[in-house]
Amino acid sequence: MFRYFLSITLTCVILSGCQKVKHKTIILSKAGDNYIKWIEGENIIVLDAYTINNTDSILNLADGIILTGGEDINPLLYNDSSNLALCETINHRRDSIEQKLFDFAFRHKIPLMGVCRGMQMMNVATGGSLYGDLPSEIGIEVIHRNKGEVMHEIVVIDTCSLIFPFGKDTFTVNSWHHQGLKDISACLQVVAKSHDGLAEAVVMDKALHPFMIAVQFHPERLGKENPIHLQMRNSFHKAIGH
Repeated sequence: MFRYFLSITLTCVILSGCQKVKHKTIILSKAGDNYIKWIEGENIIVLDAYTINNTDSILNLADGIILTGGEDINPLLYNDSSNLALCETINHRRDSIEQKLFDFAFRHKIPLMGVCRGMQMMNVATGGSLYGDLPSEIGIEVIHRNKGEVMHEIVVIDTCSLIFPFGKDTFTVNSWHHQGLKDISACLQVVAKSHDGLAEAVVMDKALHPFMIAVQFHPERLGKENPIHLQMRNSFHKAIGH
């Protein structure tokens, strides 16, 4: 269990007498040190939804939501029972929490980011499906996991300044997953792919939601000077009004 229920960099500062600085609340579907260090900031409160028994009690506090990486999503959520045999650990409670977080963010137009499993959940929650096991289904032209994290190139195929800085169309990213997006939801636009054609970054149609972005890799582990790490963090902070 994590050391904290919530991480508060600064919840309230007194300025000019009794004036209070407004803080922003970010909900992580399941927190971890790397995610918190990536997204924390002055006047930001980070809540870990996975440690809270009643998720409904924190939804109305959310200024932003992040669906984090983790276990395989139950393939029955996208009506593919054949993938059950290909799945590793399935966390049904987490599936339920993340569906609730996504639905709430979608309905109330709350900024949301997805990372790895989080991108897969965005696709599943809006009608898409997943590959059950990438090596056996699309081959090994690109290695997405090899007894841990690996690095590979991705190519930006459509402009998305919310995720990628201008001036480059090829980036090296980290990877640690054996599943990925198969049938892409009609709500999502793919903006980057790996060389085997797998979707590596998506954005939600802005006609449906003003700010939903997701990546298949792990920007929180790319290092604080990495341009994608910085770009996504800054875009998200701006979206929540920080």
